[in-house]
Amino acid sequence: MVVRRLQRVGASTFTVALPKEWVKARGLGAKSEVDVQVLDDGNIRISTINSEKRKEREILIKEKETDAGFLIRKIMAAYIAGYDVIKLDLLEVGPEFEVRDKLRKIIKNKMAGGEIVDESINSMTIQVILRPYEYPINKILMRMTSMVHNMILDVCKALASKNKNILLDVVERDDDIDKLYFMGSRWLSSIIEDKLSALDYDIKMGREVLEYRIIFRHVERVADHVCKISTILLDLIDKIDNNSTLVIKELLEKTGTIFVKSLNCLKSNNLLDANRVIHDARSTVKSIEEVLEKFGHSSSKEVLGTLAVIFDSTKRIAEYGIGISEIVFNISIN
Repeated sequence: MVVRRLQRVGASTFTVALPKEWVKARGLGAKSEVDVQVLDDGNIRISTINSEKRKEREILIKEKETDAGFLIRKIMAAYIAGYDVIKLDLLEVGPEFEVRDKLRKIIKNKMAGGEIVDESINSMTIQVILRPYEYPINKILMRMTSMVHNMILDVCKALASKNKNILLDVVERDDDIDKLYFMGSRWLSSIIEDKLSALDYDIKMGREVLEYRIIFRHVERVADHVCKISTILLDLIDKIDNNSTLVIKELLEKTGTIFVKSLNCLKSNNLLDANRVIHDARSTVKSIEEVLEKFGHSSSKEVLGTLAVIFDSTKRIAEYGIGISEIVFNISIN
């Protein structure tokens, strides 16, 4: 620890001498400019102006497993951990077309900013050309919210019109949500890994990182449940009567509204609204359980089993709204 004494300059200015070794190591000198930020814990961070032009983080993944899923999980882990260059040594894997095809698809569909910049039979290099100031955390989250809500509304349209093409389109859009989810996870990891100010990533306080990580997961899981409902309805939509279709549609619309309101509460930091969302969600969950019980007395076992999955996913969307609204309370406490 290096202790420095404050010096008073003029009526209202205080200065402190920076360690000579630190100044020299960063190529600074007289009249050089530095960035001074007050962190949420009250401390001050001093960094060079060009600190954002940090050296790219690089990782080499050498794999012997021909299991594409195993390799993909390692690549996505490296992406979320904040690596800018991900090099794959595929010498042991060999020219497995199926593995390479899956790698290309996962980079395209799940890895925002990821580009294959070099490839051979034995290797592949992925460059991530993405920076946090281009896509702030809250901008990503609100974009995800809008996209997921549109998925829910489109499922309702498909129910009203018995249009399977709409359902197929909703299923395909789940990849877009995953891509934003992994991007948000990457930024949240970077706040911890790089020890940058949370403000650089559009988060007010560093302790919010964990809360935002949970929120991102909740939103992604809502999209998964909408995708599940769409997939089931592709086979079921012609087998259920109009009354059942109307009930599913109305419950989905309710849970979709709850989901959006919970995220709006996060944006506005309105605790009264968040509390109302929690009560509305609990009431809706109870209604879904009651509806399922009624269907149990009038539906065939085959249809009832499928409807139970749909109602369960619909209920979970409301429950994720509760979870997000409760996090609003956690974040609001200073």
